[in-house]
Amino acid sequence: MLAKVVLCRNFVDGGIDLRVMNYQNTKVLVVLALVMVITLGVASGSSATADAPVDVSELITDTVIYASITIDTPAYDGYVSGRKQIGEFKGGEVVEVVRDRAFEWYLVKSADGKEGWVSVESLSIPDDPPTNMDLLPKETLEAYVNMKGLSSKTDQLVWVDIDRQLTHVFTGRQGAWTLKHTMPCSTGKNVSPTLRGMHEIAERGEWFFTERLARGGENWVQFSGPYMFHSLPMDKERNIMDYTLRERRSSGCIRLSMEDSVWFYSFIKRRTTVFVN
Repeated sequence: MLAKVVLCRNFVDGGIDLRVMNYQNTKVLVVLALVMVITLGVASGSSATADAPVDVSELITDTVIYASITIDTPAYDGYVSGRKQIGEFKGGEVVEVVRDRAFEWYLVKSADGKEGWVSVESLSIPDDPPTNMDLLPKETLEAYVNMKGLSSKTDQLVWVDIDRQLTHVFTGRQGAWTLKHTMPCSTGKNVSPTLRGMHEIAERGEWFFTERLARGGENWVQFSGPYMFHSLPMDKERNIMDYTLRERRSSGCIRLSMEDSVWFYSFIKRRTTVFVN
């Protein structure tokens, strides 16, 4: 009863208009409802995004160099004198460039798997493409190598991403690789491509110099025949000739910065798997 008296008195005195109070309460309820709907929607959307699997195959692609055979040309079993013809490529045929020899001979492969060495005079190789500068998060890089089931004879794994001109080093084991270090690099140009595929760390040394190319480098680590990781290119007096990284610039080897070449030389174990794509 007391509540009724007070309420009526306030109404008479002009203190509270019940119609206004009910309208304001309704507005508050509507606003609260909208906030709840929006909050739940955002949370649901975030959860769906977080739970949705990332298709890393769409983010990471194999880098293949395709060239055109300009004229009908014999395919040989090698590039040295005494080589034997093992087939033929037709003019206009598109082939994959696997590797080169001194910019004069190229091992190429057709779509049907036919391989052979051909002269540079019968091959049209495209210019180098721009580097993909999009960086991927650590979780995506780890997901990629683990998804591919890459294995190694050591507790280390090296992945060279030609598309992005980056070298990644992982530690762990097959199916559970963890990113240790990422380094900018420079791989081979289209006319002198870095050999793709699965390789293995072999020999190493502190210095080399190639007379034919008139350059050398420090901290070299071999991963397949003449293909190596090494420092920035240097002349005979060990002066750096080119500081460029994250562009295709080499004759097939993988260039690292001076600092990274020291780290790689000291850290990477013999027989470690090197995956180049």
